[in-house]
Amino acid sequence: MKKNITIYLLLLVTIFFACSEDKGNYDYAPANNLKIKGIPADTTVQSYEVLKLVPKFERSLLLSEEGLVYSWTIEGEEIATTRDLEYTIPGSLNVGKHDCRYIVTDSKNDMKYFYSFNISVTSPFSWGYYFLCEGANKESILSYFSAKEGTTDCIHVNNIGGYSLGSEPKAIIEKFGHISSLGNYYYTFYVISAKGETPTIITDNGAFMPTGLITNSSFMFEGDSYNPTDGVMMATGTPYFISNEKIYSYNSGLLYRPAQHDKEYKWSHPASYYSYVFVFDELSKKYYVLKNQINDPEQGLLSDSYALDRVVEIDGQPSYDGQTLITQSVGTDADAHILSLALAESGKINLISLRYINFRAAEDEAPEIKEQGILNASESLSLAGADANTRGILVGQDWYFVVGNKVYTSPVLMPQLADLTTLPDGLGVPVAVAVSSKETHLIIATYDASSSHENKGSFALVDLTTKEVKVYRNVMGKCVVAKGFDANSWF
Repeated sequence: MKKNITIYLLLLVTIFFACSEDKGNYDYAPANNLKIKGIPADTTVQSYEVLKLVPKFERSLLLSEEGLVYSWTIEGEEIATTRDLEYTIPGSLNVGKHDCRYIVTDSKNDMKYFYSFNISVTSPFSWGYYFLCEGANKESILSYFSAKEGTTDCIHVNNIGGYSLGSEPKAIIEKFGHISSLGNYYYTFYVISAKGETPTIITDNGAFMPTGLITNSSFMFEGDSYNPTDGVMMATGTPYFISNEKIYSYNSGLLYRPAQHDKEYKWSHPASYYSYVFVFDELSKKYYVLKNQINDPEQGLLSDSYALDRVVEIDGQPSYDGQTLITQSVGTDADAHILSLALAESGKINLISLRYINFRAAEDEAPEIKEQGILNASESLSLAGADANTRGILVGQDWYFVVGNKVYTSPVLMPQLADLTTLPDGLGVPVAVAVSSKETHLIIATYDASSSHENKGSFALVDLTTKEVKVYRNVMGKCVVAKGFDANSWF
């Protein structure tokens, strides 16, 4: 027993001296902990705007930042590895709130420090002027100029939400109404290019994100290709598109079959007011009305509400040879719909109206076609300098024409040209004319091919009441079509 106690005592003495001699074999220095400050918990930033964040550090021991590694993420995806953040918000990042994180790693001990925050992305595209332009290589570019007072520059994009606008820009068609997801009234519009993987992108001036894409895969039936050159929006809200010189309706996210006719037509320049389309045939050089086929099984005629299979003649049309279509517009006149045309030829403006009347009084009548398409009126006005570069628009009951830097007007009834205003020199030739949402201003886009500026396109706003002219020079490319989505047109 005494022997065992002696052994235990010797072991305890040995352990004591071993521990007292073990000096500096372990590093018990505390970590230089880091606290991240200076980043707002919530930040609002616009698409295409540069987000700048400069964090501040507090360290428990030394202030040194040596050995720190940085990472910034949005929705878990790394966007930068710099200490401070300077990041351009891409248009592909959805409008709305996003979870973000700043991660700092101390490479000396692999300690990680986190700071979570949110960014709310808003669209810079809202109420303003929209210009679909053609770039140097025919690429489609959408330029936007805000209606906010003090705006001086355009925003330019070649994609919407990461989807390319394509090339060979052609048209913008639109409808105005309530968008439930945004809780307000906005313009829904279709941006149309002839080529590209997404030739038509549907968006709005509220969130400015893609709400639909029209592509080769959008056809309900196989065998067609989508190469749009124009489009038209019916008052019913149904869009129609001209592709490969045929006309297609677009319903529930699908392109329907082309309208079928008893002879060949090559359609262009569609215009609509209600449930049918006025359209020009490049073969016969005439306008026609396209409608749904009437339902008459005895005659072998079956109505198809998705296709404009019936062609209605318009009698008495003049020749359009040697003329350039400036603008067209559809309106009503008593019991008829009127297609108003303005065409230019050398030194002259020709005004033509075509009248379409449907005499059917009730849907329960016998399926007898009672309708008439006729020439309503034709006028020619002498205008020095008028040629293929002349641009114009019909606003209410008045025509407006731009020839060089001169702007003219004429009433629809008893047409007679009068000077409206003169644009400043050096803007180039007019390439597009539009009207503001409330029809108070003309929007005149111009292009100067000889300009030394990178942006050779300009535009002018002409107040139709005061005739005041505001000019914004060299803010965009060559405009193909302009739109005035600058205000709520209903209020």
